Order: sequence, then C-alpha cells, then structure tokens
Amino acid sequence: MKTIYDRLLMIIENEDISIAAFERNIGVGRNSISSAIRNQSSIGHEVLSKICKHYPQYNIDWIVNGKDSDYIKGLEMLVKMKKLLKTWGYNPT
Repeated sequence: MKTIYDRLLMIIENEDISIAAFERNIGVGRNSISSAIRNQSSIGHEVLSKICKHYPQYNIDWIVNGKDSDYIKGLEMLVKMKKLLKTWGYNPT
C-alpha cells in the first residue's frame, strides 16, 4: 500500500522537478518536504493546502488517503512509463 510520501514523490516525479523545486513552487521552507519524506513525519494541513493550490490537478483525497480515480491510475502508469524510458536512456527534454 502506498503512503502519502509515495504519492508526494509521484507528484514530484510526474512534474519532472526536484524536491527542492517542489518546495519552492508551493512556498514552503527548504527541506520541509524532503525531511517529512525521509523521516516519515507528519505533513501539516497548511502544506497540503499549498500543494493543492499550486497543483490542483492532484486530488487532496488521493494525496492524503490514496483514493483511486481513473486520473490517478493514468498518472501512476505515466510515472512508470517515464521511469522505464529513463532506464533506457531516453530523455525527450
């Protein structure tokens, strides 16, 4: 079962940015997300609100609870495909 930390990493990977860039984009302090992921510590409602405000395409119910939808299933497939292409050395950017 995937955790909220896995889902945050999936967002970051899908957006093709670093954790630091993600933190800057949503307007939180340096290492706040990376520390939460690394330590598996709680993520406050203010941070979650900022994520949803900056990335409205990701459903809060999915981020927090992992509730699936067709969009999320497609997202998971897209992230897997991107990983596979990277392992093959393909980088379209």
